[in-house]
Amino acid sequence: MVQSIKKWVLKRSINTISNLSNKNLVRLINFAEKSFIHEDSIKAMAEGMKKLINDNHPTVQMAQGILKKLSKNCRDKFVENFFINAGIIGHEKQRKMAKKLGFGLPFLFVISPSAKCNLECVGCYASEYKMEEGLPYEEVDRVLKEAKELGIYFITISGGEPFMWPHLFRMLEDHNDMYFQIYTNGTLITKEVVKKLAKVGNALPAISIEGFEEETEKRRGPGMYQKVMDAMDNLKEAGVPFGFSATPTRLNSEILMSDKFIDKMIEKGAMIGWYFQYAPVGRNPDTSLMSTPEQRNKLRQRVLEFRDTRPIFIGDFWNDGPFVGGCMAGARPGGYFHINCNGDVEPCVFCQFSVDNIKGKKLIDVIQSPFFKAIREAQPYCDNKNLLTPCAVIDNPQALRDAVEKYGAKPSYNASYETVRNPEICASLDQYSKEYHELTDPIWEKEYAGKWKHWKDNKDYQEIEAKQK
Repeated sequence: MVQSIKKWVLKRSINTISNLSNKNLVRLINFAEKSFIHEDSIKAMAEGMKKLINDNHPTVQMAQGILKKLSKNCRDKFVENFFINAGIIGHEKQRKMAKKLGFGLPFLFVISPSAKCNLECVGCYASEYKMEEGLPYEEVDRVLKEAKELGIYFITISGGEPFMWPHLFRMLEDHNDMYFQIYTNGTLITKEVVKKLAKVGNALPAISIEGFEEETEKRRGPGMYQKVMDAMDNLKEAGVPFGFSATPTRLNSEILMSDKFIDKMIEKGAMIGWYFQYAPVGRNPDTSLMSTPEQRNKLRQRVLEFRDTRPIFIGDFWNDGPFVGGCMAGARPGGYFHINCNGDVEPCVFCQFSVDNIKGKKLIDVIQSPFFKAIREAQPYCDNKNLLTPCAVIDNPQALRDAVEKYGAKPSYNASYETVRNPEICASLDQYSKEYHELTDPIWEKEYAGKWKHWKDNKDYQEIEAKQK
């Protein structure tokens, strides 16, 4: 009962953030710290949030703006399911379970319930799956129920195109205490679909875009840019939260990191944005499409600028290594993993190898698979713990080759082996890794080392490990 009262007070308080003074926002965080937060790492984040508020940072303006723009139902679900259930209640449950189990748990996972898609985008890994492949609803439902038992309330849905999966809205309704991020090409987000999203309230579409019209249609096909723009307009009008998802390549990196592009996304109503560097996986992997080390580092710098000057949350899946404690793959504490449309459990959506399948296995068992343990034990992959180079696919490719070889991990599809066995691709990745380390190792030592820790260096994790031993 005490926990329920605390949750009610917190929900009511967060819902009024848009009208709160900065002073009262700090009081709200103090309440959350006292009532729910126990770990040093989370307390440090809370202190950082209070500093942002006191500095009147654009991030604070963004959070207040988000709550004002959302419909009441979407706002309520965003606050209760994401902030409270996933961020606070779920985290508290995971903290207790970690002490009992002797190992930490991931914050989220990605699940691709279907391979079906209405597009054939250049370089998309999902296109390697067969259109008829997919997970039965009962399997997805079971996995989500087990996730909540582990304190996981935030799920990302990928594909294929998730809006082609016939059970999508049934899932959102059956698990209305969870929050879902849906990666989508946006072409099926009609006004009718938006009405359904507004009604359930617990989903945030992240719409794929490659830049402006020329860049988007070169990869996704004629007419796709306008469909994306229409989808964003539909969502904004209905007060449904959404974001964009972009893949920087050597060809479009400069466009995607431009003021013009970011300002366009803000104008359309995007509340978040994700950058995922092109990695040579999927159909016809092509290392020549990868952003140059210089382009990637420039994007890192630009994202930091956007965060200080724009009212939108930007996530950079690779360059944000310092802020999330390194590679998030392998179901590490606070990290994630991927269940593909066949049920194969992969360390990461870009690390497409597996030794386990979710069918017939409990979620807690696949999290503790020997292959995943090997991935976690190998992290941070490099001796100097440079978290600007967190990835086992493009930054430290030998680590992935060693794990796949040692545990006999099978490829999710035939082209997966190209990443670890094709001599030309392996040589290109080794050269890329070498050049990016040479570029960022000095930056890491000068600007980040000593300030940002690898996840294994967290006091909370070390205490759990000590008890296990």
